[in-house]
Amino acid sequence: MSSSSSSSISSKRNVEFQPENPCYCGLPSRVRTSRTKDNPGKKFRLCPNSMNEGPKCKFWEWLEPETPENEVNSGKDKKESCNLTLKVSILENEISICKMKMEQENLVVRQEFEKLKWKLFTHKVMMIVLFLLFVFKK
Repeated sequence: MSSSSSSSISSKRNVEFQPENPCYCGLPSRVRTSRTKDNPGKKFRLCPNSMNEGPKCKFWEWLEPETPENEVNSGKDKKESCNLTLKVSILENEISICKMKMEQENLVVRQEFEKLKWKLFTHKVMMIVLFLLFVFKK
């Protein structure tokens, strides 16, 4: 994983120690961020003594890009993602079917309503005609 490439070290406020990944000296390695044109933003580990005067540790390595927990979970996550996508598609289809049924039912209700309005109108006309016949008959 070691590579020989020049990197500039990020500012002190961005320093992160990794005791679980010691350098050749046994010290916790430091994680820094590259600021070079070739590797901008890429993380690497190095020995905290690498910048000191005197004997220097030569420990240095690139960090792998962060991946979801590990590759096994990544495959599991992809499968779960596919399952969720399928479930969402099924639910969207069911929603579309429900909307279609509601539109059909709404159309039927509007047609029935129009029939009732016509019936009411004809009954009103009949009532008026009967009333007029009754009034003028006397």
